[in-house]
Amino acid sequence: MLIAFLMLTVAAERLHVIATFNTTLPNPDKMVAEQIKTPADILPEKFAAQLVEAEGLISWSPQDAVNSSPGARLQFKARHAANGREVVVYFSPAAQTVCKIRREQGGWSEIHQNAIRWCATSLGVSLPAKGPPVVSAAAPA
Repeated sequence: MLIAFLMLTVAAERLHVIATFNTTLPNPDKMVAEQIKTPADILPEKFAAQLVEAEGLISWSPQDAVNSSPGARLQFKARHAANGREVVVYFSPAAQTVCKIRREQGGWSEIHQNAIRWCATSLGVSLPAKGPPVVSAAAPA
């Protein structure tokens, strides 16, 4: 536990924010998105995990997905708390940066979708121009 704390402390001291997402749009979920330079002596995936841990959020569920699926186009580490707060750190093994999105309230919002696209672009990942359609529940017959 002490070693993990020291690693997080060292990582926090070395944070170099390169860019911050413009949140001039309505920002109901109080989101902050930052592109952060990955230290040269650490892999992006490991750095992403350290940034998530440093937020100190306690997962709302033991089954909370904290990793992207293997081979995902946009890889991430994440944690979602019961009070709605969440942190997601996107990374690419080929990039020298990671992209962290912190929100006070989760859920869908236009600004969050734009921030995800901004993160993907900053990591050199292209996402489809339009997401899949929303599936609505069918009414009982």
